Amino acid sequence: MARKRSLDEGPVLRGKIMERASVLFYERGFAATSIRDIADAVGISSSTLYHHFTNKQEVLHAIAVNFMRDFVAETTVVLRDTSRTPTERIRETVRLHLTISDDRRPELVVGNPIRYGLDQEQRRDAIRLQTEYHDAVLDVISQGNDAKEFHIVDIPLTTMALLDMLNGVREWFRRSGPLSLDQIIDRYTAFSLRILGASPAPSTG
Repeated sequence: MARKRSLDEGPVLRGKIMERASVLFYERGFAATSIRDIADAVGISSSTLYHHFTNKQEVLHAIAVNFMRDFVAETTVVLRDTSRTPTERIRETVRLHLTISDDRRPELVVGNPIRYGLDQEQRRDAIRLQTEYHDAVLDVISQGNDAKEFHIVDIPLTTMALLDMLNGVREWFRRSGPLSLDQIIDRYTAFSLRILGASPAPSTG
């Protein structure tokens, strides 16, 4: 039986709901997780949960948007920093992309339910933030190409290829595996610079 918890906790309780829900969505899948499951994991009643979220889709939307806001805020500071060369910005962005994705893996959820679990307006919020990040990366790649640091024929396609490669790491990387996260970052930085036609620094992995 879920124990009662005061609604006065407000934002704190809302954050706990999102945290527990992200783990359940990640471990069980979005479709297989119910509102009752989330409430039980937090230790509240379903009615208390409904005070903060009207349905499961709204919980997923809050998780996705919260993660992407933080992700975009942290990465675009680097990507828009024109005091650094495009190569330096790409190096740091690869590190941030892989580190944040691993540190907050449950919030990325399994099976990409954003495509089918959210309504059109909710999807638009998440896609807008994804597009902001994509465009910032594309701009840096374009600047590097103009500065002859990179050598690319098709900048939009190269941008998508680079981001697809980085996003793929979260699907298979495990800290218990043969390579550490630092080694993965080092090697994927080298891969990224090769895709961009730049000369990577020697690998330390």
